[in-house]
Amino acid sequence: MLEAVAASCSGGPAQHLDRLPSGAMVLNAYFLQEEATRDARRGAAESPVLEEVLAKASALGVRALRTNGHNDALSKVGDTAIQVAPLEYDEVALVGLDWVLTRARFHGVRLVLTLGNYWDAYGGARQYVEWAGLPRPVEGDARFFTDPVVVAHFKAHVARLLNRVNTVDGIRYGDHPAVLAWELLNEPRGRGLDKEGARLRAWIDDVAREVKTHAPGHLVGTGEEGFEPSPDGYDPGFWSRSGSPVLRTPGASFTRNTASPYIDFASVHFYPESWGLGGIDTAEAGARWIREHAAIARNLGKPLFVGELGLRNEGAFDVSQRRALYRGWLECMRKEGVGAGALWMFSTDARPEAWDDYTFYYRDGTQPGDPVNRYADLVMEAAAAERPGAAVSTGR
Repeated sequence: MLEAVAASCSGGPAQHLDRLPSGAMVLNAYFLQEEATRDARRGAAESPVLEEVLAKASALGVRALRTNGHNDALSKVGDTAIQVAPLEYDEVALVGLDWVLTRARFHGVRLVLTLGNYWDAYGGARQYVEWAGLPRPVEGDARFFTDPVVVAHFKAHVARLLNRVNTVDGIRYGDHPAVLAWELLNEPRGRGLDKEGARLRAWIDDVAREVKTHAPGHLVGTGEEGFEPSPDGYDPGFWSRSGSPVLRTPGASFTRNTASPYIDFASVHFYPESWGLGGIDTAEAGARWIREHAAIARNLGKPLFVGELGLRNEGAFDVSQRRALYRGWLECMRKEGVGAGALWMFSTDARPEAWDDYTFYYRDGTQPGDPVNRYADLVMEAAAAERPGAAVSTGR
């Protein structure tokens, strides 16, 4: 399985993400703002969960964390919601985000921050449509991308957030050195928009231009999964045989979106089991997903960020198979000159196994290679590979 992945990646010139060596490791830990906010609200001097994640990320050699820079959920008002009504904010929730930026800088870990969500979690596109008073809002509502009132609201929110001055270190968010990149949305899709993805691309241009206005020194990405309305530019034979519709998804085009002059890097995610790719060809599908998207991004002069890569803990593969797949795909990223990659989902010790279908750990008192951690040693190995000469102690 590992050999199949490695063999299918022939390699290409590196396209660096903000001058990071190709293959830089990133961890997904979306919950940092929430944890920091709860500690700030109770009057604590620091957030133990925030410190745990940042310290462990640094120890593993990780260059950045991908985490939420948004929280619009009405169910979390009074707890962790940042925007509690249109352009009305909970200051304590923003202080939680202040802590995330300040402490990341202290630990030497950069941040990839999402500005919103397509899905209902943390408010999502539906919440903006609901705030606009439009009838029958749904998850991933297409009017989020097309209604002038909704678009204006989201852009105004982006401007407010990026112009916030951090209450801890006095640095404006749009200038903050802890920020590596802003992602416009977590996993934007084009359901209900034009088939070829022109409307979504217009929204990307509009909002990314707004981000660039207020954060000119930061990178901007779409946060998308890498779908296309047709397999043109990919291997149509393989993807047709796979039976998965991922390259026949109307409304969003990775190639069209990556070509935006306001987008600095390409973005893909990969969840083979959820996408109907959890069978015998999974290793090859992952290698092709990385290689083919990397080639398109390279032709457009931009690095690729594999922002989420997930295999279920209770899915089609046992842990040894998952480790082989991950190791092969991480090596494929390195060979293809991918800017950065991030497994989903890094957990703190206190969060239970069942919290997320994809959890892995770096538990206190263990070495990264301890089986209880699942993949921490793979993260450390990949991080060391992009920094030749770095020492690796996995404890295996």
